[in-house]
Amino acid sequence: MTNLLKQWHMMPGLKIYGKRVFSTRMHVSVWAIYILYIYTTNYMVNDKVQFLPTFFFLVPHIATFYTVLFLLHFHVRLKILWVIAVFFLAFPVLASASYVFFFFLLPHVGITLYSKDDLINFIHSAGLSYIEFFAFALMYYYFASDAGKERELRIMAQKTASIEQEKITQERDNAILRENEMKIRKEKLEFEFAFLQSQINPHFLHNTLNVLFSQALKISPELADNISNMSEIIRYSMESVSYKVPVVSLQQELRHLQILIDINTMRFGKLCFIDYNIEGQAEDQLIPPLVLITVVENAFKYGDIRDSNNPLTIKVGLRPGHMHFYCRNKKLKLKPPSSHNIGIKNLRQRLDVLFNDRYHIETINEVEFYTFELTINSI
Repeated sequence: MTNLLKQWHMMPGLKIYGKRVFSTRMHVSVWAIYILYIYTTNYMVNDKVQFLPTFFFLVPHIATFYTVLFLLHFHVRLKILWVIAVFFLAFPVLASASYVFFFFLLPHVGITLYSKDDLINFIHSAGLSYIEFFAFALMYYYFASDAGKERELRIMAQKTASIEQEKITQERDNAILRENEMKIRKEKLEFEFAFLQSQINPHFLHNTLNVLFSQALKISPELADNISNMSEIIRYSMESVSYKVPVVSLQQELRHLQILIDINTMRFGKLCFIDYNIEGQAEDQLIPPLVLITVVENAFKYGDIRDSNNPLTIKVGLRPGHMHFYCRNKKLKLKPPSSHNIGIKNLRQRLDVLFNDRYHIETINEVEFYTFELTINSI
């Protein structure tokens, strides 16, 4: 896989303005973590699950991700028709390759993941997995593109500022001054054009997910609903960042919080236990976007939500000019990454700008439980 990733990075289409967005080591590390996560979560449910079959089960999914990404980069200016064409043309080829892999190659090495009577289950599973990893590849493509464009925009802005400073210090030479001014105008136009292009991608991604939703509806209405929810929350998140929205209505934040809960409820199914309650009525209150969603997303990421005796508890108390948010989750036995404090610090900084001393955050980090409380007055 390492050699494949090296060749993959050397493709011109996979360079964003001549720079790599993610290194080969990063790709290998992320897939290793993902495989370990899938194995660990399944082993905690069924201790008979083995690592090697789990690894071989995920190999076609990883191959699907890179194959789709490979095909997407053949079209320089990606259009929605090309995405749809790739979606339908790649599936039969990848499904056939997966069939040969599961039903012929693996049994020769003593690993049987599907019996000969499981063809229908295999087709159903292959279809759902293909839609899921196609969506992952599409999102990665646009996130990577946006990251590269954002870096180039910063470099261009610094260069423009440097030229402006040179213009002040070199006023004695009118010829050089005019040349610099023309250069500044040209780069400013390029800057504005690149910025406008970067705004198109979130809408394009949202529209493409809507297309996938209509296709998935024919296969699995439940999966289609989840794709629709994912499209909605991605659009909410990306528009909040792209347009630098300082505040949104509390009703809007709570609506997207419900979407996040719905997505994870489908993800974990009957193994998910959540106690979500809202008391009071949201009126014209305003809060920074993604404040509540960030906390709950961390609870899903680092919490154990499979314990029916200790469900993920989310409570929102509302009254005029006041909001109280409470989130408590049982911790996973596995040690979570140390990124939670960074998110809380960023949240405090955003609240400081809008509410100053009119809010209060309290966190309780116990051995088995983590509790987060946010109170905002005069909201």
